Amino acid sequence: MTKQRTNSALFSISELEQTLDLKLGRPRVPAGDPAALLLAAAKWSAAVWAAAEIAGPLTLNQMEIARGLAIADRPIHICGVHRSGTTLIRDLLDCHPALAVLPSEGTFFTNYKQQLRRLPPGQWQRHFGCDWLRRLANPIHQAPYWLLGRSSQEVSPYREFARSLMAWWPLARDSFGDKAISWPLTAVALAYAHSMGFLRTQADTQFWVEKTPTNESYIDRLRTDFPQAKVVHVIRHPYAVFASHKQAMRDAGESFSNAGQVLQELKLSYRIAAKQSLLKARNRYHLMRYEELIGSPQTSIDRLAEFIGIDSLPTLTRPTAAGAPTPSNSSFFTETEPGLLIPAIHEKWRDVLTKSDRERISALVGEAAALVGYELARVAPWRAGLLRIAAPITSRLL
Repeated sequence: MTKQRTNSALFSISELEQTLDLKLGRPRVPAGDPAALLLAAAKWSAAVWAAAEIAGPLTLNQMEIARGLAIADRPIHICGVHRSGTTLIRDLLDCHPALAVLPSEGTFFTNYKQQLRRLPPGQWQRHFGCDWLRRLANPIHQAPYWLLGRSSQEVSPYREFARSLMAWWPLARDSFGDKAISWPLTAVALAYAHSMGFLRTQADTQFWVEKTPTNESYIDRLRTDFPQAKVVHVIRHPYAVFASHKQAMRDAGESFSNAGQVLQELKLSYRIAAKQSLLKARNRYHLMRYEELIGSPQTSIDRLAEFIGIDSLPTLTRPTAAGAPTPSNSSFFTETEPGLLIPAIHEKWRDVLTKSDRERISALVGEAAALVGYELARVAPWRAGLLRIAAPITSRLL
């Protein structure tokens, strides 16, 4: 009877996976009915989780447990505002043999923490499991999709990931739950590392990596959870960040309604970068400038590798996700060949930002940007004052 249920569950997964795959646009998910995509993803992930419950948690050996818990204690957090280059940094680290890199955003403090407050603890595992199944199938709404491969009527790598999470969940909770409120994300990282073979005897894995935009706001909490954690903080010129947001909204046919939030996050991020750079914690905090990365890739990558404590290998110049080449995540260069780092500084923001945009950015972010070396166009003090006063109103209209 159990074998019959297993075969039926795998058949259901395969069928639902085909339906979900048809909803995934190439190269990007097209505008349309997002509810259809969400529904297909929810049905598929629920079926995968149900099949994993039938099969039960994977059995872990003592070597795998010891290696996993040692890696779990050494996270690398990549942070910075949205559109600053955090995805590129994560993708460049993806194929390094010393790193187990989560291919989708961690978002524990920016998202999951609030969700878990609304759920009884008994539902946390299924909530995390189904959400991460969907993230592994469709991590950033553009190719590559299906990062663990495709399911068949005989086997599903996503069912095995779910079973792995079921096995690592109590271990992460019991090992880190009393000191680290983000232990559920650690369980996901261990399940992913196990599914990708990073915990085998011959594996060289030493750290796990996650990226979450704006996580710099939680830097003290990250260090409290895991004292050996290292933080890579990515910054980028405010004109370029603002223009990238504006262009992305334009391409999607939407208004730039969160412009005010973008500027507030930029200001906070620069101030945190300035403060952290003054502290004597060079082995725990590394500031990366997007302009330096694309202007002098090898130098920037060598410094990053030295900070993390890994060899600077050729893989660090090839962006991938779960080993698959990733396309450019830029709003300005979308037709480039996947798996390439574009070593050129571009100022496409000049074609996107109006004079009014630049004045508003300078007035609201200029002082904070100067703390980290970004000099913006000067705005007359009287006009800057007016723009700051008007910011809460006009930001909704940009």
